[in-house]
Amino acid sequence: MKTEKEFSDFFVESCQLEKDHPHAAYVIKISEDYWSDLTTHLSTYFSNEDRLEITKKAAKLLIENLKTLPIDKAWPQVMRNFVQNNYWGFQQITKKPKKKQTEEQQIFWKMFKYVWAFFQSMIVLKIAVYYFGLESAENPDQTSVLWVWFFFSISAGSLAWFAYRNRNDQD
Repeated sequence: MKTEKEFSDFFVESCQLEKDHPHAAYVIKISEDYWSDLTTHLSTYFSNEDRLEITKKAAKLLIENLKTLPIDKAWPQVMRNFVQNNYWGFQQITKKPKKKQTEEQQIFWKMFKYVWAFFQSMIVLKIAVYYFGLESAENPDQTSVLWVWFFFSISAGSLAWFAYRNRNDQD
């Protein structure tokens, strides 16, 4: 799960309420902001796996509280329980967890580096080499010759660096 919408839907599913249940609308309303309700006061994060478990536990406690408490006191009781019980024992982390990339995203970024290398070496740097090459042909005594060699060396160097950096890529 990557988006807040997916986590909200998971929260609603974890509550296991029928759509015509009297508290279904309340659970859906809570699901929109449940994570910020639980963690806004924290300056740390939870791993994605822990977030799933926290979501399950919060949904379970909410349903239990709805059976015994008035509807306006059920969710605040879950939030108090979360804080008072030391975040239910889940480990906090200081850096935001990285979202797992889908296979399509991995393929895109793998292809992007090849497209960027092509674009950089064949278009951008070639335009600079051609421009300064024509400029130096017209005025050979000016610094245009240096610019031609500078951009040519950047072009060759970037291709060599790209080849070295991706020497172990297999597909």
